Parts: sequence; structure tokens; C-alpha cells
Amino acid sequence: MNKIKYLLAVDGGGTKITAQIIELASGIKYSAAGGQASLHNDFQTALSNIEQVINDLYLQSKAKSGEVLAVMGLAGGGSSVLSKRLLTALELGCGIKFAKLHVYSDAITSLYGANNGQPVAIVALGTGAVGARLNNHGDTQLVGGWGFLVDDFGSGARLGLSAVQCLLDEIDQFSQPQSLLTRKLSEQIGATREQLNAWLYEARAVDYARFTYLVFELQNDCKIAELLLQKHAKQVERLINKTRAQSQLPVMLIGGLAAITLPLLSAATQQLIIPKQGDSLSGALILAQQNLHIFLDRTNQ
Repeated sequence: MNKIKYLLAVDGGGTKITAQIIELASGIKYSAAGGQASLHNDFQTALSNIEQVINDLYLQSKAKSGEVLAVMGLAGGGSSVLSKRLLTALELGCGIKFAKLHVYSDAITSLYGANNGQPVAIVALGTGAVGARLNNHGDTQLVGGWGFLVDDFGSGARLGLSAVQCLLDEIDQFSQPQSLLTRKLSEQIGATREQLNAWLYEARAVDYARFTYLVFELQNDCKIAELLLQKHAKQVERLINKTRAQSQLPVMLIGGLAAITLPLLSAATQQLIIPKQGDSLSGALILAQQNLHIFLDRTNQ
């Protein structure tokens, strides 16, 4: 095995990949980006996009197999089955080898990046919702994020689902949408049982999440939208409380819904929240550096 000469960090989620490779001797950084990299949403597409980004970085940096220690924070990366499948596919199917590869959930890399590796609780609000905390001993704990069908309360998908449920309820009661929100929804997914059944049969979490911004846009003009956002805020506050547990950890909100959800929270909850310092990619770099030290300590023993 060659000496490690590069650190590779990858952040991949449901919409995009960002990645960096650092040459240790010079400190020079090379960057690349690509399409979605959610292992549990579409493994083959994620694999193809990850391969493309890595090959791009290898070409830029002139890194060779066996010289790179890599850390990837990926949606679905917390699954040992999916992470092992990824490693096998990269090495055998794509011919990409590493001195060492560590795959984490993107929630964990976000956790390390949020406060530059210092203790913190984070709540990620996007299509899904999940909490995570990093304590003074370096221990991490994921909270929630069990998936759209049973959890992810406070997420865009759950908010969109609630809006669709309002539409279905009005169709059942009045045979047509009544509120401004449900009328807008019906323009997109239909208003007849046949149209709605066809949409519901195909709908995934991301499809429900697309209605999130419509609910926010109508909050001052539609009572139903206002009530849904009140419920959304309470769900987010519950996730924040679960994530902090009994600790005094500061809280950071991250993700696409963080900024627009923050004003909806109670004053007491808002006082707990501090600005984030870094992102999932910077967290992957922190973990890469930590794993490099562990690797070197073991090889020097």
C-alpha cells in the first residue's frame, strides 16, 4: 500500500455532490461537483455520479490508487449494507481504490462540520428531517430520521403530506377543494379521485416536499396554510428537544428549510440556536483528518 498523499472528502445528498481532494504535501485543494448521490433513493445513479466526481478529482490532482484516504458523507451512508455495496462497486466495478475509505451518513458529516468538530446538536430540515448530537467525549447520536413513512416530522415531505391530506379531506367532504392552498394543490395533482389516485400511487417523499414552499407562500393568505405551519413549527421544536436530550448543547438548524422555519419557532427555542460554522463537506474533511491520524498511529505501531 502506498503512502497516503491525499485526503478526499465527499458530501452527497438527494440533489447534488460537492467534493474536494487535498494534496497533503502542498495543501493544494481541488474541487468538483455532480448530481444526486443518495444511496437509498437511487443507488446506481448515485454510484455513477460519485464515480464521475472522483475521477474528475483524480484527474485534476494526479492522485493514484492507494494514495487517497477518503471520507464520504452520503444520504443512506449510515447503512452498513449500502456503504459496503458502494465500496465494492467502486473498487470492482469502477476500478477506484483507496488507501482507506470511510462512509458516513451525511447527517454525521454535517454534525462535525456545523461547529467545526466541537460539541453541538444539529437539526437538519429538508425533504427529510433528522437530528444529531456530538458530545464532549466525541460520541455521536442520531435522532429521528426513520424515514418518510413513519417519521421525519418537521420535514418538507411531512409538510407537503399534510397539505395533500387537507386536499383529500376537502374532496371527501365537499367534492372539490375549498381553501386557497388546496385549490393551488389541485391544479398540480388533480381534483378527481382518478387523478389523485394516479398521483398518490407514484408519489415519493420528494414529490410531497415540492409543495413546501407553496405552503410558506400562502401562510398570510390562507388559514389552512397558517395552521399547517404552526403544526410544522411544533414538530421541529419537538425534534430539537429530542436531539438535545438532557444536555446544554447549542443548537444549529441546517438544510433548505432552516432559514424559513426559524422565525416560526418560539422565542425560547430561537434563543438556543446559534449560526452554523461549516457544512457537511467541511465535516467530511475534519473526519478525514481524524481518520488519517488514526491510520498513521496504527501503521507506526
